[in-house]
Amino acid sequence: MSSGTKNNEKREISFYVNGKLQKIKDEYPLYTSLGSYIRNVLKLTGTKVYCHEGGCGCCVVHATEFDSTTNQYKELSVNSCLFPLYSCDGYSFTTVEGLGNKNTSLHPIQKRLADTNGSQCGFCSPGFVMAMYSKLKQNTKPTKEEIEKSFDGNICRCTGYRAILDAMKSFAVDEDPIDIEDLKNLKCLNNGNKKECSGACSSHSESFHVKRDNKDWYAPNSLESLKQIMKTNAKFRFMCGNTSIGIYKRQGPFDGFINLKNLRDLNKIEKDHKYLIIGSYTTLSKLQEIFRDISSNDPENFSHLSLMANHINRIGNIHVRNVATWAGNLVIKKEHLDFPSDVLAILEACDAKINVFNPLDEQQESRLMSLSEFLGSKELKTNQYLIESMRLPTMNRNFKINYFKVSPRSSNSHAYINFAYRFQFENAESRKLVNKPLLIFSGVSEHFFNAFKTEEFLTNQDLSNEEVFKKSIEILTNELQLSGVFDIKDPLHPPADYKINLAIGLFYKSWLELIPNVKQEIKSAIDNVIDLRTASKSEQIFETKSNLHPVTKPMPKINAYSQTSGETKYVDDLSILSHQTHGAFILSTVARAKIESIDIEAALNVPGVVGIYLAKDIPGENNVMPKPFGVEELFADKEVVYCGQPIGLVVAESHEIAKKASHMVKISYADIQKPILTIHDAIRENSFHPKPIGDLLKGDAAAAIENSDHKISGELEIDSSQFNFYLEGIIGNVEPTEDGYKIEITTQWIDSVQRSVSMVLGVPTGCIDVQVKQIGGGFGGKTTRPNILATAAAVAAHYLRRPVKIHLDLNDCMDIIGKRPPWYVKYNVGFDQSGKLNGIDYDWYSTPGFTPNGSLAFALYNFFDSAYNCPNYNVRQHLAKTNKAASTEVRSPDVFTSYTVTENVIQHVANYLNKDPIEVREINFFQKGDKTASGHSLPYIEIDRIVNELKETSEYYKRKAEIEQFNSLNKFKKRGISIIPMRYPLTYNLGYYNALVSVKHHDGSVTVSHGGIEMGQGIHTKVAQCVAYELGVPLEMVSVKITNNLVNPNILWTGGSVTSELCCKSVLEACKILKERLEPFRKEMPENYTWSELIAKAFSLNADLSAMYLQRPGKFDELMTYDIDAAACTEVLIDTLTGETQILRTDILYDCGQTTNGLIDVGQAEGGFVMGLGYMILEKSIFDPDTGKLLNNGTWEYKPPMARDIPMDFRMKFVENKPNPVGVLGSKATGEPPLILSNSVLFAIRAAIEASRKERGVTGHFKLDLPASIEKVQQASLVNPSEFCLN
Repeated sequence: MSSGTKNNEKREISFYVNGKLQKIKDEYPLYTSLGSYIRNVLKLTGTKVYCHEGGCGCCVVHATEFDSTTNQYKELSVNSCLFPLYSCDGYSFTTVEGLGNKNTSLHPIQKRLADTNGSQCGFCSPGFVMAMYSKLKQNTKPTKEEIEKSFDGNICRCTGYRAILDAMKSFAVDEDPIDIEDLKNLKCLNNGNKKECSGACSSHSESFHVKRDNKDWYAPNSLESLKQIMKTNAKFRFMCGNTSIGIYKRQGPFDGFINLKNLRDLNKIEKDHKYLIIGSYTTLSKLQEIFRDISSNDPENFSHLSLMANHINRIGNIHVRNVATWAGNLVIKKEHLDFPSDVLAILEACDAKINVFNPLDEQQESRLMSLSEFLGSKELKTNQYLIESMRLPTMNRNFKINYFKVSPRSSNSHAYINFAYRFQFENAESRKLVNKPLLIFSGVSEHFFNAFKTEEFLTNQDLSNEEVFKKSIEILTNELQLSGVFDIKDPLHPPADYKINLAIGLFYKSWLELIPNVKQEIKSAIDNVIDLRTASKSEQIFETKSNLHPVTKPMPKINAYSQTSGETKYVDDLSILSHQTHGAFILSTVARAKIESIDIEAALNVPGVVGIYLAKDIPGENNVMPKPFGVEELFADKEVVYCGQPIGLVVAESHEIAKKASHMVKISYADIQKPILTIHDAIRENSFHPKPIGDLLKGDAAAAIENSDHKISGELEIDSSQFNFYLEGIIGNVEPTEDGYKIEITTQWIDSVQRSVSMVLGVPTGCIDVQVKQIGGGFGGKTTRPNILATAAAVAAHYLRRPVKIHLDLNDCMDIIGKRPPWYVKYNVGFDQSGKLNGIDYDWYSTPGFTPNGSLAFALYNFFDSAYNCPNYNVRQHLAKTNKAASTEVRSPDVFTSYTVTENVIQHVANYLNKDPIEVREINFFQKGDKTASGHSLPYIEIDRIVNELKETSEYYKRKAEIEQFNSLNKFKKRGISIIPMRYPLTYNLGYYNALVSVKHHDGSVTVSHGGIEMGQGIHTKVAQCVAYELGVPLEMVSVKITNNLVNPNILWTGGSVTSELCCKSVLEACKILKERLEPFRKEMPENYTWSELIAKAFSLNADLSAMYLQRPGKFDELMTYDIDAAACTEVLIDTLTGETQILRTDILYDCGQTTNGLIDVGQAEGGFVMGLGYMILEKSIFDPDTGKLLNNGTWEYKPPMARDIPMDFRMKFVENKPNPVGVLGSKATGEPPLILSNSVLFAIRAAIEASRKERGVTGHFKLDLPASIEKVQQASLVNPSEFCLN
């Protein structure tokens, strides 16, 4: 493989990180990423890593490189988790640490993000900071919309994005931008030494070659050298952006790697009067710039490229586009025909041809090929050919081309269908075609690309002819139906009928945009609802009372600056311990089988593996769940019950070695059966867990329904099996100590971890020390599931007597950890003519997986009736036993779903009576003094007041009339609006929460340790505010310390929305104890004494300056302590041809009581709403029906909301002057309840669909299962291609 090398090749690469020169030879494996080097070698842990796919944005860093085509430096953001270390030659990188820190000076981006509460758990914050930094380095005066679009590669699960966007948009040209010169000088990448900087970043023209582990890495500096290397017949992987590894992870094996960066021939841009030539190493971002520049400078020949440049924005995300090349995208398509290549469709529309070098070709010359020839060529062997360039011909204004993309999420999402066309007309005004047009449909099926028959028919036709249009629709429909689309069995694909409707709908859109004088009612069909989005705006209104400060004072979290500067240390950021080892789980590959044998020999022989542990090696009990939970095996022993179930643990010297070896363990299965995956599977096989709770019987539902004026029955399928999608995976480190084990882990429940490890090791719980400083998001998913990691690592540490760390990345988390459980509901309802409910009979089916441990079905009777008073209920719950991982708590677990069921029933009643749903909702509202279905009394409820205020402030009736007018004038775009009320009960009677408050005698500073876990909800800040308030000291004197089971023993999980309040209650009571203890000394103090003088006096007289208080359950009169009343009004716009939705506006009115910190509480409420939005329309887990494997276990297929999915106009108001009479300092919770308000999105979509159905003569209730994804919205809208017309 070395025959193409030269003696003068260098053996070292150099680059800069935060101004410090890095030189690399062959010290690191060739697969090492920049992110791994930054974190593990340089110890710059501000850069995070999670998905390893370039899809979450945690790992973003800034890069500067020299662009040889322009002889200028280029600023760009990159995903460091994908960017290869050995591709870094000549770059200069900046991480979040290179911008600033809280001890010297923060960068304005870091500061503004913290000040707006745009950092909650903080794990995603460095990625957002660096994305914004790169944007400002590229463009110092961006618009607000440009700024929003630059975050298409960054996910935040906590904030709901609004606060982040507000912080970043403050840098917009019409807000408070940084001065251009200030930005340039603020952080020069190389410590201000520009001469040194140019040496690092300029084009490195020397070739580079290194060999490690019998593999070669080449960076040739000439095309001739590259071709010589390729002639060795070795199997190489060309390294450009390395972004494909985020999609297809199991590529190779390869004999070596070739970095193409230094090849000027592959970076060239040439243009003459006939063609534009663009080299293959051109990135998508660069291609976008080229298209815009060329179209601007030569509009007569290349004006069409401007439109294509805009469409490139929909490919991947900005961090991917900055390094991924157009040629690499085509290569992926050739190697994976199922890959939905946007680039292929765009370039085909531009009539591109490509130059391809095949070293096996006798001619040894590059060959010009059409894209279809390239894809179909069998001569081009995988990884043994080179695309050199593409050639784009000129197109005058007689040509019309365009491209359409419809995907499950508005940004950073692959397409369901890509459609592109190219028409040539007689002249610019004529619609008479010359020659055959081009119609490209990518994604319909693997082998369908061109609509050849439709193209043939349209040759030389007049597009303004209605008959031609109708016939073309007929021909295209037939082509699509015969395309093989109905043969696709992959569950990841949308239904075939939807694909056909979508393809025809896009074809219709293209036709309408080409012909003149289209009547208004169908003209709006042309616009894409995604492209109609402008920069979002928002409003937040809440009270603060200066006499109570720092309580009620809106302020950033006390650790916000540490988070935005990357200084906060999460578990995976902690210093590597001496003799550290790393574990990776051996996972089952089937869901329902007996384990016949486990062969670990090959894995044990991998260099660096130090041990493999199975069920037989567990010294104590094979069970990760303490009582009262049922048994869950740590390692499957005799059988597996879900795909992805841990069977054992491989421990090695590095995470990479452990991961590799875990895949080498051979497991033989017997009695493999088809898994039970759905509720309907369980019903057929009569597979159920024991009932968690008895039926709810209130009154006589059957008689009430029978005697009602009106009766309805229905069913609802809720398959929104939502994953928590915390940005920090579950990570744990277990270290053997002289008297037991020290555990640092990402958990919401340290007591559960302590007990589970004690059980598995068979040692007293007192030997297990668990501690948590903060975690990067939880949302319930880190309540019990971290027990799996803690116990597995503890078993290995028990034998090795070395620290063992287990780090679950996104794929492993999603495979091992359960989701929000799906539901299936049947109901019968009786009501009168006004819509007043008389009785409801329910059958609720949910599936918590193979065990009921994750189900909260026992608590649902306290919640499900929401704001509605029905006198008679009969509710039966059924827990389906399936071959899935145990469902885990996901923000408002099970409760959230029950509210959606109730709102669906109210909607059904309204549809039956043909009433505005808000009328039916209002007539059934609870009133003060009523009791709920579970017997909870309601002395303070004011849901009617809140809804009335919201109707007024949101201008509900005015907008509803405007919507009706809009819908009457637009046939294929429909709007809908909905108001959803909510009553959410919460309880303080959960478990133990304690606090220790200590005052330091030296200066009177105060330290606090409490039983809650900081995971982004601001619990540390609220606790500090309460301490400062109660003791009367400045907030700066209060610091909150780590949570551990020495100071905080026996405590309950952090969850249920009330932990912040109860920990605040504990610290307030502890402070009162201290104040009482200090009172005698206070009386002896002179006038105008200071706090520190008082403390010094008390200490000198032997006073105890620490106090602990334990908040116990059962201290409140009722199980449910108080209710939260709220309502949301949402308006949406849907495209009935595609099913895409744009959320135009959301108004929320929320009873937060007397907010402890309005900035934090607003952020919690917004984040909850947006997470609920994902549940309503985007998120679903999809399983292989034969193996039970989760198919969408990463960012490529699983789509939580992103920044441009939130409401365009997002308004949040807290009810004024309404402190909670039973709350802690008058407060109420904001963590979970706001999710329920996202039902307003679902029912606004329903309203829009109803308008579409009504226009087509169909009225009444219809079944819309969740999630209301784009395919369901389109199909429910009942648009039929037979109704398509031109005028």
